[in-house]
Amino acid sequence: KFMDALKKFYTSGQLLFSGSSLQFQNPTKFQQLVDLLYSKEWIPHIKETFKGAKNVIEYLGRYTHRIAISNARIISVDDKSVTFKVKNYKKQGETSQMTLESTEFIRRFLMHILPKGFVKIRYYGILSNRTKKKKLKICRNIIRRDYPKPLLEGLTTAQILLVLFGVDIHKCPKCSKRNFNMARSIPQLE
Repeated sequence: KFMDALKKFYTSGQLLFSGSSLQFQNPTKFQQLVDLLYSKEWIPHIKETFKGAKNVIEYLGRYTHRIAISNARIISVDDKSVTFKVKNYKKQGETSQMTLESTEFIRRFLMHILPKGFVKIRYYGILSNRTKKKKLKICRNIIRRDYPKPLLEGLTTAQILLVLFGVDIHKCPKCSKRNFNMARSIPQLE
C-alpha cells in the first residue's frame, strides 16, 4: 500500500523533491528507486519484551502519537531563530543545544507531518477497521471473556493525566509541592 501511494503521489505531481532527492524527478530515476524498494525484503525484527505487554502498548501509544518536538525541549524562540535541546547519541545521549533559523526549524518540523493519504498506523486481521467489531466479539466468545471496563471511566482529568502520563497537575512544576492550583480563568486584558 505504501508503494502504491508513493507512485500515485509521483504521477499526480504531489511528491516534492529537494537536495539529493532531486534526481528522482526524472521518471527513469524514480522507476529505478521504485524497483530497488520492491526488491528489498522488508522483515521487521520483532522480539519479546522483557517488561511485559502492558509496557509495549504504553510505549507504542506514546511513540505513535507524539509530535516531532515537545515544548519542554524548546529553550528560546525569536523572529530569526529557535534554540532547543538535542541528544547526541554518539556521545552516550549527552544533551546539548542547537539553534536553527526559524525557516529551517519549520521545514524540519513539517518533514514529520505525513502527506494526505498516508496512514501512520495500519490495522490488520482481527483489528482491521472493516471487521473489527465482529471479529473481536468472536474472539471474546472463544476465550470466554467480557469486554473490560474502560480504564479511565469515572476518573477526573487530573486522575487521567496521572494514570496515563504520570503527571500530577496538583504538584508545582518548580518546587514539587502538592496542592498546586492552576488559575481557572484568564484575566481580561484592558
